[in-house]
Amino acid sequence: MSAAARSELDAIRALDTVPSERVSALWDSLEPARVDAVAGTRWRGTGLDTGHPMFGMLGQMRWWGKDFTDPRKVDPILVTDDTGAVVPDTSATGGGGASLWEVSFRGRPCASMVYDRLPVIDHFAVVDPDTLLAVMNGRGTVREGEHFWFVLERES
Repeated sequence: MSAAARSELDAIRALDTVPSERVSALWDSLEPARVDAVAGTRWRGTGLDTGHPMFGMLGQMRWWGKDFTDPRKVDPILVTDDTGAVVPDTSATGGGGASLWEVSFRGRPCASMVYDRLPVIDHFAVVDPDTLLAVMNGRGTVREGEHFWFVLERES
């Protein structure tokens, strides 16, 4: 996408506490991600600290990112284990995985990861071909009117 979007994401990531309105505005300026552009690789994740409790929970889990093997086989939570290896962790997903679908968020269809056993959907927008802005949505995920926002970067 544009250099302006990349610059804004970098500025947001440099903040200790991120205003949700600023992340929402960036989301609205981006092109929705497409399933075929997300599938087929692992993505390293970084939470954006908007004060949402999921930020701390993922840190405690040693969250690493997500593995989109193909649209119907997704490991939604990869963590770093005690040896430093990156491994799937289904303990927080009710024992299930996920799949990629096109689902609308904020009025636009985008690549979205639908959890198999949780009422949760993560939606993705493109910052650049190797960087996605993502948001967690679904029953029980919105806290005090706020979503959990995060960034995914394609593993090289």
